[in-house]
Amino acid sequence: MSDRFKKENINKILVLQTAYIGDVIVSTGILRELHKIYPQAKIDIITTPLSAELFKYNPYISKIFKFDKKNWKYINFFKLLKTLRTQNYDISFSIQSSFTSAILLYLAGINIRIGFDKQLLTTDSLAMIEKSDRHRSENIVNLLTLLDHTGKFDHQSELFLSDQEKEKASSIIRELGAGQEKLIGIAPGSVRETKKWPPSYYIELTKKLRDTRTYLFFIGGVDEAQLCDHIIQTSQNHNAKNLAGKLSLLESSALIQKMDLMITNDSAPLHMANAVNTDVFAFFGPTIKKYGFFPYREGDKIFEVKLNCRPCSLHGGASCPEGHQLCMKRIRPEKVLPAIKKKLNITDK
Repeated sequence: MSDRFKKENINKILVLQTAYIGDVIVSTGILRELHKIYPQAKIDIITTPLSAELFKYNPYISKIFKFDKKNWKYINFFKLLKTLRTQNYDISFSIQSSFTSAILLYLAGINIRIGFDKQLLTTDSLAMIEKSDRHRSENIVNLLTLLDHTGKFDHQSELFLSDQEKEKASSIIRELGAGQEKLIGIAPGSVRETKKWPPSYYIELTKKLRDTRTYLFFIGGVDEAQLCDHIIQTSQNHNAKNLAGKLSLLESSALIQKMDLMITNDSAPLHMANAVNTDVFAFFGPTIKKYGFFPYREGDKIFEVKLNCRPCSLHGGASCPEGHQLCMKRIRPEKVLPAIKKKLNITDK
């Protein structure tokens, strides 16, 4: 370990991650691993107002700084910069490779600025290894090899929940009357339209699950509540409950933790499930595993089809560039249902 990185020289650390919720969750492992290297240091984080809740009970975090990039971005930038310049950080980590992140940490006067090689204004950088079997969380914790290249780092993401969130989840399950039935979480939404498995397929799957010993819990944001209502009402599955827009991020995570299986598009609930150790079945259309944001636990499964036009986007788009969205339409419900039944060892009533 270089003298610059010795424990006695590092007392305050800043981590910056202001991307989407799923990306933020994927980054959580580095906080734990940093604490292992520098148990005496205070670790602060900069994240979005929406993602700040995810760190509410994180034992490795001292302060949470919220950076709102959507509203009054430049005013908020200079307000945050003013605060950071008073904090005297010894080292910073930028998980994102954006110009805004680079200039913020540089102007904050942080002498050691670590990031990926695409990031500007770093003092120490590392190339991101892009392989089909390498998760983005592995690349993120791998930044720590710049501090200690003899270390082995655990990339498992994690979310910390209070008894309050756990009890809220338990009460929801009790209210639905679940007993010996298997519990399945379903998240049919996504920020990007092309990442959504067709609503008609979710309807068909939900309808066919009526005849099994299962309870379904639909999860999502306020914008997805209507979609979830439509799926439940059309399928007429009376063992399904719509919780979209009714739970906080941590409450949703606590509910997902109690599920036997999470069914989702390539979106934030996938990463919530990985962080609370719930198995995931995920639909991948415009995106692919090589991008690094796949479900990575042993019991997880990705449903996808081979097409010449895949992948078309790192994050998905508002519409299919080819106008057909076959990457999702060819993942038929009749292929998904048997996999669910086998996974959960369930039979029809």
